[in-house]
Amino acid sequence: MPTQAFEYLDKACLAATSGPLGCSNAPTWELLIAGQPSPDAVRQALRWLCVAYPTCAAIVVPQGGTADSAKQFAWSWPDTPPIDQLFEFHDLREQPAEAADRLRDAVHDRFLDLLTRPPLQLILAWLPEQRARLFVKQHHGLADGRAMIEMLPDLAAFLNHAQAGTQPMPQQLAVIPRLPELSAFDLTPWQRRWLLLAGIGEYIRSAFVTLRRPLSVLKQNVSLDYSGGNRTLHVPLSAGQLQAWKDAARRAGGNLNWMMAAAFMVANQRWNEAQGVHVTRMNATTAAETRPRGKPFRSFANHLAFHIPDIDFTRFHGIADVMPEIQRQVKAQNDRRAHLKRYLFERWFALTLKMADFRKLLFTSPRTVVNLNFSNVLAIPIPRLEGPGWQVTDVRVSTPLIPRTAIVLTLTNYDGAATLNFNFKASVASQAEVQQLIDVFLAEVAEFVSAQAAS
Repeated sequence: MPTQAFEYLDKACLAATSGPLGCSNAPTWELLIAGQPSPDAVRQALRWLCVAYPTCAAIVVPQGGTADSAKQFAWSWPDTPPIDQLFEFHDLREQPAEAADRLRDAVHDRFLDLLTRPPLQLILAWLPEQRARLFVKQHHGLADGRAMIEMLPDLAAFLNHAQAGTQPMPQQLAVIPRLPELSAFDLTPWQRRWLLLAGIGEYIRSAFVTLRRPLSVLKQNVSLDYSGGNRTLHVPLSAGQLQAWKDAARRAGGNLNWMMAAAFMVANQRWNEAQGVHVTRMNATTAAETRPRGKPFRSFANHLAFHIPDIDFTRFHGIADVMPEIQRQVKAQNDRRAHLKRYLFERWFALTLKMADFRKLLFTSPRTVVNLNFSNVLAIPIPRLEGPGWQVTDVRVSTPLIPRTAIVLTLTNYDGAATLNFNFKASVASQAEVQQLIDVFLAEVAEFVSAQAAS
């Protein structure tokens, strides 16, 4: 069978997976559909999808050891994809509305054992009133958000061919490459080595900051019980609302991305303080793509690094002053290539670890290293997905979590409509508590927008 060696982020995503601990690391894209695509057509679309994206049908193979002792792993896929493992269908047309929600929760909580089954699964549910839902569940080791967003239109095109009984063009079935992570970097081997060594300095810098100002432990950082459900509250934003937020951020000298990040941090500070947690210092990982800009680079894989804004809440208090501080820090990190230095050092270190040791680092850390995680793909809109007799009316995403970030905010954009996806672990935070956080978030943004409009 064809194989492809693991990259660093493949291994990291697998390490962040634990069935016994309740961590699936498998996001679910939920497509709400007007119309009811044929199950047979979806199955055929999947067959074609696995031609263009062969790792969708792969399993993980340890190399040189067992699943726990191996340091190296590879993807391995058959010539004929195991469609029965990749697809399932539920006819809920005669069922009450709650049945669809129960299925949604079950899909979100489903664990994908990559040693025995592929990293992708499509679950089609027919609902009353000629509606449907299609759940596209993917292990994060398969691909990052941008790669999945680029894949969804191909899935829609294959579905339309399947329903019409036509054959895709040869170029549609051409394999989308899974490029090495380092191929995205415009770096010489010497520069990579230098940045790797400089990554040690970034960790030393962070350690000194923590010695001077210990990181606050937020309510959602305390518990290591991740056995609860993977739940998400979705907050749709109207086009007018989103434009008002953009305009306010611009008037304040910033942009929507960093205004949202600031709002998330400020809202968490307010929410924690209201529950008796004194917050002095907070940080967050914010996803940054490593794909090169200004030239073609299509890769169905993970190509991510992270900026880490770090806010002293004894000095900064609201969105209006936290946003420019985040921007200042991110610019400084970009200027010294801090995110690349951390990535290259982490890559070298992680690839030397046995899988069992890697998991210990992720799941048994005695202290909080990162408070929050924020991921924004509003700038990568999902195009309209439709065909004869069906149309996707909305796309939501639910992202599972690992210790100790039990509440994560992901921002998505489908066909011009934005959604705030507040993901949370039900064993750490209740739905009512997360709704309170959302209310604080929206109130803080409304106050910021109002203040900028009046200035």
